[in-house]
Amino acid sequence: MADFVTIEKGLGPEGRIAVVRFDRGDGINALSPEALRQLTNAARSFEDDGGTSVVVLHRQRQGNSVPASTSRTPRAARARPWTSARCAGT
Repeated sequence: MADFVTIEKGLGPEGRIAVVRFDRGDGINALSPEALRQLTNAARSFEDDGGTSVVVLHRQRQGNSVPASTSRTPRAARARPWTSARCAGT
């Protein structure tokens, strides 16, 4: 399986910025079940990271990102998206 997500940490003047890049390489960047798994894993990688204050999510912009079909999206991703309050630290 291809890696759609890369993480670059230690950016900015104090090294407290990270960039999560999302690129499926197809110019569309649809949120497939595998892409959602990789983005979720990227978000979870910051749970115990006290050195990062800001995370920027960046997608390659060649086309419009199309929403995933909920019929093909894993139930856990629909029930608790990675932008939930849990990931926001509340």
